[in-house]
Amino acid sequence: MVFVPVLLIFIPIVCGVFIYLIKHPWIYYLSLLGQLVVTVLAIFYYQEFSGQYSETFIVFGLWDERIGISLRNDALSMSFVFLSIFMWWMVLLYTMYAKEREYNFLFFLLFLEGVFLGLMQSNDLFNMFVFLELITLLVTILIAFIKTGESFRAALYYLLLNTSGVLAFLLGIILLYNTFGSINLEVIKSQMHLVYDEQVLIKFAFVLMLGGISVKTALFPVFTWLPRAHGVAHSGISALLSGLIVKGGLYMFLRITSIFEGADFAYHNFFFLIGFLTAFIGVIFALSQKDIKQILAYHTVSQVGIMMMGLSHVDEKVAFGGLLHIFHHAFFKSLLFLAAGIIVAQYGTKKVAKLRGVFKTMPILSMFMIVGMLSITGAPFFNGFISKSVIKYGIEGDIRYWLLYLVNIGTATSFLKMSQIFFGDRQLDIAKQHVIHYIPLLVLSLVCIMFGLFYIPISDGFFGIDLSYVSLFKVSGFINYGITLGAGFLLYFLIVKKDPIFIKKLRAFNLSFDKANYLFVVFLVLMTMYFVI
Repeated sequence: MVFVPVLLIFIPIVCGVFIYLIKHPWIYYLSLLGQLVVTVLAIFYYQEFSGQYSETFIVFGLWDERIGISLRNDALSMSFVFLSIFMWWMVLLYTMYAKEREYNFLFFLLFLEGVFLGLMQSNDLFNMFVFLELITLLVTILIAFIKTGESFRAALYYLLLNTSGVLAFLLGIILLYNTFGSINLEVIKSQMHLVYDEQVLIKFAFVLMLGGISVKTALFPVFTWLPRAHGVAHSGISALLSGLIVKGGLYMFLRITSIFEGADFAYHNFFFLIGFLTAFIGVIFALSQKDIKQILAYHTVSQVGIMMMGLSHVDEKVAFGGLLHIFHHAFFKSLLFLAAGIIVAQYGTKKVAKLRGVFKTMPILSMFMIVGMLSITGAPFFNGFISKSVIKYGIEGDIRYWLLYLVNIGTATSFLKMSQIFFGDRQLDIAKQHVIHYIPLLVLSLVCIMFGLFYIPISDGFFGIDLSYVSLFKVSGFINYGITLGAGFLLYFLIVKKDPIFIKKLRAFNLSFDKANYLFVVFLVLMTMYFVI
């Protein structure tokens, strides 16, 4: 069991290599076999270490931990490992019976899984950098895989902007190594409180590393790559990017800020503000869109902002709400992207105005999509309600509560607008879908409901956090949701539906790569002024 973390990294990669080399129809099922092995190993590994240790370490080659390659697992990393494995199951099943089996696509998809699992378990900064670079390259290839001009442009934009972020992260690593003589997270964390003379250097390293992570996480103002990439990629990849890959940046935010605890940085207010701006700007842009995938993509930006609003709060319960929202968003947003992918494939368009009669045309799929919509808008009995409630309970009586409420109204407005696709007469005779396409949609729908109903034993069993104070049956919860929907209806019919000039300008907004880099530099300068000067 000691080497299970290593196997979790290499099994998907090796399976992908075999599929790439052999390219036989039956070898395609090797991906499912490999995924099954990874799942079983992760479960047994978690059962063993959770019963004996709070965390486990592996240092390769018997090197000193200060300089050796090391992996570390605790409850946080293992929760992300399980989330990753689950998400890859969903995407693999969704792409299983495509019209043309793309062995190269599956190779890159499985390679990405192994690398992402490596990032989740890495305990040294340089390996984090290596995994980040590999993820950037693999995601670029997967975005461009449909081989259209739009996908190539989006992939290149993603590659260049994210490379800028990773470079800033690397410069921060160099500064920390120069100070501590180590890149091991635990070593740096244990010695951080001893460093006084190098405070300016440490603060600048913090700025560079968190600035680079902000690009990977698609925080304001460096989020512009995300809607481009999510909107044009294969729907399975869009689901994976939105549901999981972006969350890698949030995971790194938690890991990196934890090692700077000894330096006593007051970063909470800054990143709460950045989180709100990300959430608000994301939802405003989503309201202006007419492309169903662009609407979902901008809502990923907005929901990431909500997660950051929670994670950056000094109250641990609120921070846990942000963490919980990472997982809940993975379920309902991947559900929405996968369902939207089937709808777009059947109708041959992504324009919301041309998608009508979806409920009569595809009633089962529509029910799945409605579950996702109820979840993302925070309806009681669905998972989005739970994580948003945990955050809201911790900031009640504060202006932050009303800022989050404002974002939720925008979210409700946007999905009320999208719900038009369900109405109208049956539009076409759809091609028969293989039943396996609906399996991930069914599973994700059930998970959204399960996490909305059984949140107390789930959070207590895995994280040891008591959420019994969150009630599903409070009248105030239903009233708040009703008010949110009512405000959303008014906002839609009075403003959004009329498509005024400022909404048209938002929809036409297009930030070039050079301007995006200027914004990144400005963001780093602002962070430097806040944390260093």
